[in-house]
Amino acid sequence: MAFRNNFGNPQGFIGRLMLSGMNMGHSPMAKWAFTQFDVPDDGMLVDIGCGGGFNIRRLLDRSKDGFVYGIDISSTSVEKSKKTNKKNIGKRCEVLLGSAENLPLKDNSIKLATAFETVYFWKDLEKCFAEVKRTIRPGGKFVVVNDPGDPEKHWEKMIPGMKSYTPDEIKQIMEAVGFMDVKVTKNKFMFCVSGKKGN
Repeated sequence: MAFRNNFGNPQGFIGRLMLSGMNMGHSPMAKWAFTQFDVPDDGMLVDIGCGGGFNIRRLLDRSKDGFVYGIDISSTSVEKSKKTNKKNIGKRCEVLLGSAENLPLKDNSIKLATAFETVYFWKDLEKCFAEVKRTIRPGGKFVVVNDPGDPEKHWEKMIPGMKSYTPDEIKQIMEAVGFMDVKVTKNKFMFCVSGKKGN
């Protein structure tokens, strides 16, 4: 697999190297983002597009009695996430192979769903957001964390299958599928959009 294809679907040796780099490189964004929303103390949580698994670990650290799923389309990512969270696998954590279009989760089961630096590669964002909403229990939240949109589309030209979004575009799609109280917080380098499923 070509190097640039590994951004959206890491595979093999190059994919494993990239996931290790992502775990480190995305850390400042994750640290900021986790100050922008509350993590439930219990219940089921999911990180969609879990990559190398560091955000699964962050959710576990913040949810004292919670159970955290990680889901990724890449088998290499699933393997890496399991290694990153090996002490909790089978106890408070499970990592599954799956896509945002067809999540291997029950209806109305999730208290918090997160998507860090991944919606760039979701083919039909409205369909995927509706699928996330299906899995979230009433009152639960969906949080998307991204880099700012790329007006010149430089990354899209370089990386196959990538599409960048502005905070307002993410907000509008969340609202279109029925999320409520959608909020945007941002700084110069990143943004966080959160929405709630109604009762």
